[in-house]
Amino acid sequence: MSDSRHDFDFIVIGSGFGGSVTAHRLTEKGYRVAVMEMGRRWRAEDFPRTNWLIWRWFWRPRLALRGFFNMEFFRHVVILHGCAVGGGSITYANTLVVPPDLVWQNGSWAGLADWKTEMPAHFQTAMRMLGVIENRVMGPADHLLKRAAEAAGLGHTFYRTKVAAFQAPEGEEPGKTYPDPYFGGEGPDRTTCVGCGGCMMGCRFNAKNTLDKNYLYLAEKHGARVFAETRVVDVAPLSGKADGSDGYEVRTEKSTAWLAKHPQRFTCKGVVFAASALGSMDLLFRLKQNGSLPELSDQLGNRVRTNAESLIGVRIPGSREDLSKGVAIGSVLAAKLGVNPSLTICAVTERAMSYIPSAGETGWDDAAGIDAVAI
Repeated sequence: MSDSRHDFDFIVIGSGFGGSVTAHRLTEKGYRVAVMEMGRRWRAEDFPRTNWLIWRWFWRPRLALRGFFNMEFFRHVVILHGCAVGGGSITYANTLVVPPDLVWQNGSWAGLADWKTEMPAHFQTAMRMLGVIENRVMGPADHLLKRAAEAAGLGHTFYRTKVAAFQAPEGEEPGKTYPDPYFGGEGPDRTTCVGCGGCMMGCRFNAKNTLDKNYLYLAEKHGARVFAETRVVDVAPLSGKADGSDGYEVRTEKSTAWLAKHPQRFTCKGVVFAASALGSMDLLFRLKQNGSLPELSDQLGNRVRTNAESLIGVRIPGSREDLSKGVAIGSVLAAKLGVNPSLTICAVTERAMSYIPSAGETGWDDAAGIDAVAI
């Protein structure tokens, strides 16, 4: 039930997968919802063609870089993540993999529920909302991986990925715009994928099924308010009640401002922290340390895991094929090669790798054209 004592019933911090799903489901139930997002709102025509346009790609607002891609450097790992309305969906490889049963049998979540029975229905819902299909756009890198698999006698382990993109049926010309194909006319018009390979650079052709075209789009349509370029700086219980029974006060400032921070104050019945693992933990640690939420568990920050991914670039100097074409991750070689599965990623972002000089080269020489790169 909506509570008129507060500005909103719920404030969701972050507009990525967790935040967008939460906002949509809460608005479905009639709650008044606000979504606080540190990054910008992007239109298809605003995305850069290449990551060399660093001011439109990388997120470092203090350096006047107001893109959507961010990197955090730790001692043993580099974290890649998105910062935009729609969160990581703007820059992720739009590839959806259902984890094998082995995943649920390990880690701190093992034994908490019968995941093998419980999760399939939720995966089906997510696949429907995100428009997941088997990839139909096979690019040169995918064909190369297939030939390599067959040459090694591993052709049976090669398969196309499941992707969240609006792709034309076999035989139809790509790049055509259609009325909403997913939500019975409730969603936006969409354009079929042209296979440009720019999935991780932000889709310039309105084909990638990012959250601002499904979960978050529907949440806004049903009344949610999204505050872009807004950083949450404090969350504290009202009336000094640590259990939050009277609600919470949320203070924000403009994330892209240098001087005029435009501080704002909101009240709500409940707060959802959905600013990714890094963003949520950073904020929660500050709230615990400054006394706003002193009763947060001392276990905060423990048992945090990465995706355990290794990205390895492969250069093919002098190649006549542009391996950036296709979709970001179009196919998989799932043989047990020590790294499993082995993926091919053919996103335009890899052009940066193609300009790294090889051993013995004295500089960047583009005279022979762009080297082909796959991962």
